[in-house]
Amino acid sequence: MKLSHAIDLPFTRESLLALLEHGCKPESSPFTHKQIAEWCDRFWCKYLDVEAPADIAQLLPLLTDVETQWDLYLANTYDLKQLQTEDFDHVLLPTEWFEDWLQQVQGTSPKVR
Repeated sequence: MKLSHAIDLPFTRESLLALLEHGCKPESSPFTHKQIAEWCDRFWCKYLDVEAPADIAQLLPLLTDVETQWDLYLANTYDLKQLQTEDFDHVLLPTEWFEDWLQQVQGTSPKVR
């Protein structure tokens, strides 16, 4: 799968909040869900081999969850040939997931599904 045009935002809590808000409203977002998942992966990877500051360390599980749920959604929705040939820029995750992630970052409990 080809990578999307990378989101050029700093790896901060504020940027994550902004991107999750965009994920809640894909029809008006300048970024695709694929781009958001890839940004979360790059943010997480930045701290693979170094100790993250406490404020970043608490975001790492959520960053991993966003990227992992993206991968699982694709794997459970598309066949192998599609996974190897399509770009998935048009694919949307359930917006409820972004709402839950946003609530987690903001320190509130996600809705029970």
